[in-house]
Parts: sequence; C-alpha cells; structure tokens
Amino acid sequence: MNTENKTWNAVFVQDLPNPTIAYRSGLVVYEESLILGRLVGRSWNAAGFINSWDLGTRLEPSNHPTPQAFWLEIDGQLLATHWTWVGFEQNQETKGLHIVLTLCHKVRSIKVEVHTLLDGTSVLTRWLEVKNEGTLPASLGAIFPWSGILQTTTHWRTKLSANEDSLYSLGYMANPHWGNEGDFQWHSLPNATYQVHGRYRRDRHRHPMFVLRNNATGEHFVAQLAWSGGYCFEFDLDADSGTTDQLAQLFFRAGPDAPAPQRIIEVGEKIISPELHLGMTFGNLDIAIQNMHDHLRRSVFLPQPRQKGCWIEAGIGPEVEITTEYVIHQINSAAQLGAEVFFIDAGWYAKPYSEWSDTVGDWKFDKKRFPKGVKPFRDLVHEKGMLWGLWMDAERIGSKSKIFKSHPQWLAVAYDGEKSLGNMLDLTKPEVAKWMEEQIVRVVNENELDFFRLDYNVGHIAAGLHSIKDGFVENGYWRYYEALYGVYERIRKRFPDLILENCAGGGGRTDIGMIRRFSHTWVTDWQLAPRSFTITNGMTMALPPEYVDRLMAGQNGHLRGDLDFQLRQLLFVRPTLAFFNPIGADWNPHQLARLNHFIKLYKDFVRPFMSTSRIYHHTPTFSGSEPHGWGVLELASEDHSRAIAGLFQLSNPKNYDFLIRMRGLELSRNYQVTFDNTRQSCKMNGYALMQDGIKIRLEGALTSELLIFDSI
Repeated sequence: MNTENKTWNAVFVQDLPNPTIAYRSGLVVYEESLILGRLVGRSWNAAGFINSWDLGTRLEPSNHPTPQAFWLEIDGQLLATHWTWVGFEQNQETKGLHIVLTLCHKVRSIKVEVHTLLDGTSVLTRWLEVKNEGTLPASLGAIFPWSGILQTTTHWRTKLSANEDSLYSLGYMANPHWGNEGDFQWHSLPNATYQVHGRYRRDRHRHPMFVLRNNATGEHFVAQLAWSGGYCFEFDLDADSGTTDQLAQLFFRAGPDAPAPQRIIEVGEKIISPELHLGMTFGNLDIAIQNMHDHLRRSVFLPQPRQKGCWIEAGIGPEVEITTEYVIHQINSAAQLGAEVFFIDAGWYAKPYSEWSDTVGDWKFDKKRFPKGVKPFRDLVHEKGMLWGLWMDAERIGSKSKIFKSHPQWLAVAYDGEKSLGNMLDLTKPEVAKWMEEQIVRVVNENELDFFRLDYNVGHIAAGLHSIKDGFVENGYWRYYEALYGVYERIRKRFPDLILENCAGGGGRTDIGMIRRFSHTWVTDWQLAPRSFTITNGMTMALPPEYVDRLMAGQNGHLRGDLDFQLRQLLFVRPTLAFFNPIGADWNPHQLARLNHFIKLYKDFVRPFMSTSRIYHHTPTFSGSEPHGWGVLELASEDHSRAIAGLFQLSNPKNYDFLIRMRGLELSRNYQVTFDNTRQSCKMNGYALMQDGIKIRLEGALTSELLIFDSI
C-alpha cells in the first residue's frame, strides 16, 4: 500500500561547497547543484532523505560527460556550462509550491528560469523559460527540460535475481499506430543508448509516457511529457559488471523533438518549454501509475464542467446517412437507454450523400440535410433530459469547402513547400488561428452547445510545417501548439460549463498537454475484441479512468465478444453507446435488459467513486496485436469500500482458470461479493480476498466475469 504523505512539499537550499537544492514532495527528494557553471542532478530517492550528511551518496558530476540537469542548444551550441546563479524564489500557489531558479549564461546572452512545481505527490513538474537577452535572434536547436544522471547503482549485478539479466526495464507504448493505442510493453534497457520517439519520427498514436523499473532496487520512475508534437525520451546506460563496485550510471533526457531549429527566439523574447512530469516511487507498477494519476488530478487537469464528469454519451455519426428522421430516432433511443449526452458527429454540415471530410471548414448546418436546422434536435435532446452537442474538425479544411477555395494559402505545407499536410490549417499564422477560434465560438453560440467534440484527423505529418524566420527555416511544431493551446485555453475560459472532448482520429493526441485543456479524451477508434481490452488496459495506465472515453457501438458487434464482454469494459472508463436500435426494429428485450443493468451499475455503483478511484492492472502486458490469454482489471474506491473486477478471457484460451487476488480492498473489512454472471452473492473478508483470492473459470474465448465488492 502506498502510505506516502500526499499533502506535503518543501524546498531546502544548502550552500555547502556548491549551492544545492533539495526538492521534496511527499516522500520524494530530488537534489541538484550548480557546480563549476553546470546545473546538475545529484540524486533521487523515494524515502524522504536529504543526503546532507552523506555527500558520498550524491553524484559526482566530473565522473560523467553529460550530467547537466537540462539540455539547451542555441545557435548550434550546447549550453551545458558557464551558468551563473542569479536568483531563487519560491511561492506557495494553489497547485503547489512553485520554485524558480534563475541562471544567466556567461558567454551567450541567454537567461534561463528553471521552474519546478511540487504538488505534494511523488511526481514533480519541470519546465524551462528561455529568454534571449542578446542583440540578434537566437536559434533553438534542442531543448530537454530535464536531463542528466537519473540514477547510479552499485553492485548491481549481485543485486539482480537469478532470472533477471537487465538492470533496467523500460515500459512504454510500443505500437505507435492507429488502432493500437495503449500497447504497453516492457523492454530491457541495453548497455547503450536507447531512444523512444513519438510523432514526426513515428506515427502519432503513442502516448508520451515511460515507466522505468530498477530491477535491482525495486524503484520505479514514471514520467509524462505535456506536449502534442514530436518528442524524444533518451536513455544511456553505462553499466560496468567487471569491477568490484559494479557501478551503473543511467543518463536520460526527455523533451520535444523536431528538426532544428524548433523555435527562433526574437530579441527580448521569452519562450516556455513543454513540461516534463517525473516522479519516483518504491513499489510495483500500479503504485507508480496511481501516483501519476494523483498528480494529474491534483495539479494538471482542470475541474470538470458543471461540477460533474463521467457522463454517459451517445450520438450518431457518418457511418450511416444522417437524416432528420434518423437523428430523432437515435435521440429517443439514447434517452431510453439512460444516456446523458447526445451529439451529432461528422457530417452535420455536409450535403446529403457526400463525403463528410470534403467540406470540413464550412461550419453551417446544411439546409438540404436538415431543412429546419438544429433547433428541433436541441429542443428534443433537452426535453429528454440530455446535454446537446456537436462535432468539429477545427484544425482542418476540406478540399471542396468554401474556405479552402477562398484561402488556399492558409494550408500548412511540408518542407518542400508543396505537399499539403492533410489539409491542416497553418496556425502559426495569427490570422488563421484567429479565424479557427472564431469558428469554434460561433458554432458554440449559434447552436447553444452543452458538449463539443473537437477532432483532429490529420495523420502522419513527418517533419511538419515550416516557415522562414530571420534567415532560418524554422520548424512549425512549437508555434503551432503554442497557438492551438492558446485557442483552447480561451475557449475553456469563455465557456466554463461547456464539456470539451478531445479526439484526434482516435487516440492520436492523448498527451496531457492537450487533455489539460479538455474535459476528457477519446483514446481509440478501435472497438473490436480482443484488442479493445488491451487498449483500455494501457490507456488507463496513461490516464485516470475518468478521462478515458471508450465506445461500444453496434457495427460488427458479433466480432467483439458477447454483450457482457463488451459492456463490462466500459465500467472501467467513460462509456459512449450508439447504434443499438436501427429505425424500424424493435428493441431486443434481452439486449435492452443487459444494457439497462450495466448503465444502472455504472451510474449507481461505479461512477460515484471513479474520479478518485484506484485502478489495478493484474495483466499489464500482452504480446501481439490480437492478445491471447486473460485480461484482468480492478477498479477500487479510494476508501476501499467498493470495487469491481473484470476478468476477460481473450482469444485462443489455453488456461481456463484465473486466480484473482484483490489489491484495492481492506484486509479488516467484510464484503458482499456479487458474481455478475449468476447474480449470486456471498460474504467474504478482505484478508481472504487479498491473500487467498477467488478462482474464476471461463472456458470460451471472448467471455468474461464481473465481480462486485461492497463493504458490509
């Protein structure tokens, strides 16, 4: 059990031979010093100790060529040394203790503010603010807000278990492609340089996170980069197994990745780097993940609109021809199910029987498709007690749209100056960003929206857009996301009650840099079992469950396992339901009864504790895109009074039995345990449930069981 104090933070500055800062949050301590003009990380520990009395436990920077605590390249120069201490301040803010260390470079006219936020959890937030104080524009080549020696381990070979060969295991989302989101895998870290890339070097459906496990000491580092563009996590392990000390040193750096220069800094201008959220803990993978979730909930994500979250959504999309009759039918069906939000997806602006993607950008209801406009739909949705919403692909314009014909110069183009990047708008141009924001505001106001789904259907965009700045060919990622984040921040501030759902062709932008501006996020377009489980499994590692939106729809439902298999996955996230009842067909009473059962279970039992829940991944990794064996998730309330456990037999079952030992209960409590397959219940004590466990038998592929635990 994680027993760390989650409400305490402090900073301790020592003069020593060199000024040293100890950042303390919960039980995590990170120390760094300014030594001979270099800011260097000195040590991490997850037990609360400041190493002031044992200087030998700190890293000696002279023993490593790149110990600097941040990585900054300006005009082709790595500014690793020649820094001077200018100032240090700390302020207790709403989110936590905010520390700012100001450094100036002796050779280049560059000032850096090193920002660190301590929110009382085991995860620290680090970002840089870089100011050009020279007389000429400065070219930013590379910037990693956090770098240096992450850890040193002595006698590492003798500390490993007999079946473990690698000192470190690195966990990250292995498959970066559409429909494979959340593919969490462990990889042995070699005694060499190892890089994990996202976006322009890879497809964009890889969430920017990593978990690093020291197999000798049991510590876990967990990190996420708050950035929607390209990124790089780099690790360089130097592990000596032949000497008496068997010293291993692990260097890392993490930050945005794009062709240089990533940003031109004008004279007097200050730029802000993406944030890296990095923490350390003792314990298992789930404790590390839960600590990150605590951090995200506490100081990163915004409060849910209307003081509520986890709505059940329903809608209608371009999979069918959208007509007035069909929309009304689906509104009534959604209300009958108990949905709380209804929205019209892509196509509401398009002419009948046309491609929805051709005219994105012309954000007006099409009169041929909907002669009476939106008002009848909005009124009916509200009459049924639901919230009303629409979809918008705001960052793109279709090739047959009016705006495309009138402003072709607004399109982002590749480095060759000709290739369109998926008809993506060039938001680095202020007039384009202004137009996009105006369209969002107009659509919200004209249609009186309660809910807005903002999509981004631009695929792999390689190196990205560019522009000419002060004689440099500047990559456009940085300015693009500066502009985009600014738009969505203003939208969120302007419409505080508006539910904003993030989507990007499925889970193409699930990073916390984007989601912190939204209410929740769509994590995938892939719904087919058994992969649907692995996506849910992995994305609830990356994000707290209440921010993960999953769909269960009717198309090809027979390929997705039995009805319970599909529905039970949605209990661990935010459910979206659709396409159960086409026009002219009566409800299947058996199907409707199961739907009603799960919706009631979600609303009455699960949702009240979901926003503070603890999620446990009993089967964290799988091999192959279509996984075999068992998939098991557990969701428990923070006070251990309630929990659910979903056990899913995936494809090609080899073992029909699974022994589940619960992790989120309390040893001293008694629980009523309900087996949902039979609706039978029994009383069991927490000790037996957590130590002895319950054996579940499922003999068929794509079948499941749901266990419900309620304290007595």
